Amino acid sequence: MEEDWNLFERDRDREPILIFMNTALKPKAPYLGFGQLVTIVFNMYSLWDLSGSNKQKAQQLFYSLEDKLISRMKDRGVSLYAGRISANHKMEMHFYAKDDWDGELELKRMLADFPSFRYYFMMKHDPDWLFYLEEMIPSPLEEQWMRNAKIVYALKRHGDKLDIAREVQHWLHFPDATPLIEVKRKIGQLGYRVVASELDTRGSTDMHVLHVSMKHTLDVPTVNTVTRELFLLATESGGTYDGWGTQLVLRFPAKIRVYLKRMMKKVLVIFK
Repeated sequence: MEEDWNLFERDRDREPILIFMNTALKPKAPYLGFGQLVTIVFNMYSLWDLSGSNKQKAQQLFYSLEDKLISRMKDRGVSLYAGRISANHKMEMHFYAKDDWDGELELKRMLADFPSFRYYFMMKHDPDWLFYLEEMIPSPLEEQWMRNAKIVYALKRHGDKLDIAREVQHWLHFPDATPLIEVKRKIGQLGYRVVASELDTRGSTDMHVLHVSMKHTLDVPTVNTVTRELFLLATESGGTYDGWGTQLVLRFPAKIRVYLKRMMKKVLVIFK
C-alpha cells in the first residue's frame, strides 16, 4: 500500500489539534471492502503518569504503542491505517477495516498487552470513507502547512538553526495586474518588503508574480502564521500563494560536515 505521511495543524471546536495522515490513500478512497471505521482513543493522562509527567516521554510511549498496533493490524491484513488526530489530552487512531472483520474481540486481545494505557474504541459503518475525506483531508491552506512542516524538518535534519531569524522569500501569483497592485499595497503595510513585481509568461495562468520577503524564524508555528497571512491575501484577491525559500543558517557541527564534504569532492576530483 502506497504511503505519504503528512502532519498539519487545525482548530477543531476552538481546540488546536494535529492531524498526521496518509494522504496517499486519497486518490483511491473509498477502498472497496474496507468500510468499517475503527477509532481507538487513548487518554494521555495515563501515559503522563507512566512517564513521570514528562510530556516528551509520554509521547514516545504512545508512538511505541502506535507502531506495535499498526504492525499487528498490518500483519493481520484486515485494515488500512488512515492516520492519527492529536488533541490536548488524547490521541485518536483511525483505521478502515474490512467489512467482514469482527474486530471487537481481536482489538481487545491486541490491546491487552498495554494494561496501563487507558483507552476506548468505536467501530462505525463508513463505506464512503466520509470521515477520512471530509474530516481528515487537508484544505488548500493546510496543504501549504504540510509543505511547511516537510521543509522545516528537512532544514532541521541538515543542521539549520531554525530559531535564527533571516530573510525569507515568498511568492504570490495573480491572473492580472489589478489584484497584484492591491495586494502589493497591503503587503507594505504589514511589514513585508517587495522584492519584485513581474510578468512570468512561462505559465498559462496567474502570470503576474509578486515576490516579497520578510525577516522571521523558521519554527513551524511562525512559518505557518506568515504563510497563512499571505495565502489569505492572495486567495481573497483571486490569486495563489506559491511557497517560500531561504538560505540555510547552519549550526557549527553542520558547517563542519558541509566543509568536509566539499573538501572530499575536491580530493576526488584531483585523484580522478
